[in-house]
Amino acid sequence: MKKTVRIKDLAALARFAEGYAKTLRPDDIVGLVGDLGAGKTTFVQHLAKVLGVKRPVRSPTFILLQALPTSRAVAKRTGINELCHIDAYRLKNEDELFAIGFEEYAERDDSVILIEWADRLPSVQWLDHYREIRFDFDGEGERVLTLNGERFKSG
Repeated sequence: MKKTVRIKDLAALARFAEGYAKTLRPDDIVGLVGDLGAGKTTFVQHLAKVLGVKRPVRSPTFILLQALPTSRAVAKRTGINELCHIDAYRLKNEDELFAIGFEEYAERDDSVILIEWADRLPSVQWLDHYREIRFDFDGEGERVLTLNGERFKSG
């Protein structure tokens, strides 16, 4: 199942993240695919805010993985206790993903995993609960998000 969403500006991206957060379940793996500057990290920052993450969310390109606790209220309401943010941009191969502890997070049933540059990790796309958002630009400067494998709740 695919759905396309047009995003006109950063405020619209924030609103989209808020709606998207309502579709998350506590074992989802969400691949974020798109060029540099397409909005992947900004989306993660907005989503983290909705999930009550208190720590600043930065691009994990140099640390590769960030485990961020959600707020108690969010954890109680959704069962999502942690947001795991991974950036695969610098990984040379999928073995490096497992070396940084991915398997530990993927086996948990109380966390959501967001993977930037998931297209560099083909085997991840076959995992249960994998969903994907592709970030592209149209010819007029708007972002076009293509959602694959989604449970659509909000538009």
